[in-house]
Amino acid sequence: MEGVKKSYGDFEVLKGIEFSVKEGEIFGILGPNGVGKTTLFQTVLGLLRQDSGTIKIKGTEHTQSKEIKKKIGYLPSDISFYEGMTARENLEFFTELAKTDPDLDDLLELVGLEKDSDRAVGDFSTGMKKRLGIAQSMIKDPEIIIYDEPTTGLDPQGKKAFKDLVKKINRERGKTVIISSHITTEIDTLCDRFAILSDGKVEACGTRQELNNETDTDSYIRLKTDDVEASEEILEDMGLEYEAGKKKFEILAEDDIRSELFDRLMEKEIEVDAFEMEEETLETTYLKLTGGGK
Repeated sequence: MEGVKKSYGDFEVLKGIEFSVKEGEIFGILGPNGVGKTTLFQTVLGLLRQDSGTIKIKGTEHTQSKEIKKKIGYLPSDISFYEGMTARENLEFFTELAKTDPDLDDLLELVGLEKDSDRAVGDFSTGMKKRLGIAQSMIKDPEIIIYDEPTTGLDPQGKKAFKDLVKKINRERGKTVIISSHITTEIDTLCDRFAILSDGKVEACGTRQELNNETDTDSYIRLKTDDVEASEEILEDMGLEYEAGKKKFEILAEDDIRSELFDRLMEKEIEVDAFEMEEETLETTYLKLTGGGK
């Protein structure tokens, strides 16, 4: 996407969106609700036409042609099916609309619905409907699959099952996956790279580590000990910044000084109850970039 803009009347939703997705990766788009993630996807799908800028797939400029749409599968955040029809009948219906001939048994087995294929979708749980939606998104055997806020409404077990399925589709079926969320923990361990959206623009793009580096994300050493006074003397002597609590220290560590610090504590025979390195998370970085953090 290069300089993509989209407005509704005087309200500018996308303000020059730019990022690229590598073939074969799982790419996450993070942004608060209302930031324009769904609008962004609709321009990629050709359901909306951007006001300016270009969208390219494998170097070919995006148009609203059928050939482009064949390359992309889509799972919207609010998915719905004909609840009086079975899972298989729903897939057959969408297959007919798409004018494709997929192996429905294979797709139902892929998403774990082979034993429920002849049940009415109205009897399905939210998780089962999501899995059926994943099968539906693959009926064209697309190169790219887009999941828009896919974990909404799922319980922890359903979220794990969804993540496992996405990894399987990416690795075993070779699909490029783009997935959006407004909650970092929903996708932070799933994606290879991320784009963080705020106020209609991409604030940053990269791997988790690259994003942390871009925002000067710090690491901390958490120390717990009864020997507070002796520990403070060591921290002061090493010139370390720290915050002290009751028998606890949070020590700013721009570099990994764990080994040196631990050796100094042992030299003074200080009894250590807890000693661990803690990096700020993707969520911390996300909040900083979107104005929700410090």
